Amino acid sequence: MTDRSSLRRTLAACLGAGALASTLSAQGQVPVPLRGAPAPAAGRPAASHPRPAPVATPAGPASRPGPRLAPRAGQSVEEPLRCWWKTDRTAVRVGERFAVVLTCASIETGPTTVVPNVSQMEGGAIQLTPFEVVSSTRRADVVTPPRRYVQFEYVVRLLNDGFFGQDIALPPLTITYNFRTADGANTGRDQTYILPALPMRVLSLVPRAVADIRDTSPMTFGDIEAARFRATVARVASWISLAFALVFAALALIRASRPFRAKVPGTIKQVGPFAGLGACAAALREVRDEVSSAGGWSADLARRALPALRLAGAWALGRPVAQQKVKRGVAVREGQILVRRGWLRPVRTVLSASTTPSQMAAAADRDDLGGRTRQALQELRPAIETFSTAAYGRADAPLDRAELDSALSRGLDAVQRLRLGAIGPWKLLALVNRARAEV
Repeated sequence: MTDRSSLRRTLAACLGAGALASTLSAQGQVPVPLRGAPAPAAGRPAASHPRPAPVATPAGPASRPGPRLAPRAGQSVEEPLRCWWKTDRTAVRVGERFAVVLTCASIETGPTTVVPNVSQMEGGAIQLTPFEVVSSTRRADVVTPPRRYVQFEYVVRLLNDGFFGQDIALPPLTITYNFRTADGANTGRDQTYILPALPMRVLSLVPRAVADIRDTSPMTFGDIEAARFRATVARVASWISLAFALVFAALALIRASRPFRAKVPGTIKQVGPFAGLGACAAALREVRDEVSSAGGWSADLARRALPALRLAGAWALGRPVAQQKVKRGVAVREGQILVRRGWLRPVRTVLSASTTPSQMAAAADRDDLGGRTRQALQELRPAIETFSTAAYGRADAPLDRAELDSALSRGLDAVQRLRLGAIGPWKLLALVNRARAEV
């Protein structure tokens, strides 16, 4: 029994080894000699065994793919239609409006064109349940070969109060399209493109552990301070605007009340010290320019400088100034200064004064004169004396140009100093100093 069992096991092993060798031979591999079989002698070929012919089997998953065939004319290896969603946010609240953008790219090249059914994307036709489409806008198509891009913008909201804290998706969208030839004829039946759903998170109004709704203000101290600053700026601007409005209203009332005033024949509006001293300074500058252009002084130029200095002395002493309104074309006589006022209808007024150096010397020690006026009088008195001598002296006497230039410069400085003192704040300061001196 033992020998029989041993013989059976040996026979089974030989049969299994023979089957394995046949399989390896069919696959082109070298068979492995059985354990215990005699190895072929050196220089002697091994015994050849008959091999079965290889059997053709279908290529498996790991087989090498063959070459891809080129597409025919009018065909494309790309997707004919491709669409995608885009939103301006990934989480929304109930009732909050948000933007949803739908973009589709279709093939548009060669003799065949992909035409999607755009009417299905219109705001009145598209269904995004449970979301509600509030409005829609179609943008202009963009053509970038080999595709045409179509885009719709939707304003969407969710009004269902049963989705707090859940993920609600924009539903899948079915878009139909077909192929159209160059002559406008459709080819084949309509095709279908399914746009996948887009998940959206619906936020909860309050946390889960809160029993009531707390609606607090989002403002901080910085926001309050910024609002207070803007309010202050607006208040200051309003007060400034109100002041300008009151000034313009007063000017308008004054202008409107002029026709109702009783006019006295022969009376004119007086020229103030500020305007009159400005005319005197202009006259002295004109004389200085003519001296430079003529190359020296003359008696006529000296007589033209005297009226401006006498007028300045009269305003410094507080003496009256003769004023006369003249018409256009009337020549200004010797000893007068012309003042023009107004833009639309200018008024011409001639001024004159008879101030002498002796009057200035007598009033130099007056207590009611300010320091600015006293200094101006000290410069005006020698200037008037110098120009009087040059204007009305001997005709054959030579004129000292340096002395006259110095007198003109001192007189012009005095006139400008008096004109500066005639401005409102300086005039008020002079009155205060005068009142303090009297006390």
